[in-house]
Amino acid sequence: MEANRLHQSSTSAVRPSFPAGYQLGSHRIAIPHLNRTIMVSVDDIVNLEAESNYAYVFTRDGKRYLVSKTLKELEQVLDETMFVRIHKSYTINLAYVRGGLFNRDRILQLADGREVPISRRRMKEITDLLYRYTQKFVN
Repeated sequence: MEANRLHQSSTSAVRPSFPAGYQLGSHRIAIPHLNRTIMVSVDDIVNLEAESNYAYVFTRDGKRYLVSKTLKELEQVLDETMFVRIHKSYTINLAYVRGGLFNRDRILQLADGREVPISRRRMKEITDLLYRYTQKFVN
């Protein structure tokens, strides 16, 4: 069902919100996929999801890549000002956050329509971080 929802959203509907000072297209990561290596711009990564010692990389064009690296390994090559671990199994790109339910549900909604949980322990930190990130657009 999740795969169907990914393909239903069009690329034009998934628009990131980067701050003014952010340099787009400055960094790419190599993702091994089907006996070849694909270079993906980090600006196109919506989120990462852990699956044991592997990770899924979700991109804004609706594709999902399985990578034989842990979230911790992938986070070391990503910009820590844009990518935040919100749960033991999820890392998100702040530019693709569209909203959240911060009461007892603790869910963030991403630009591609998917919802990801926020850890109870990190709830206050994540809400503060999202508030500071959105303030960059107001000021």
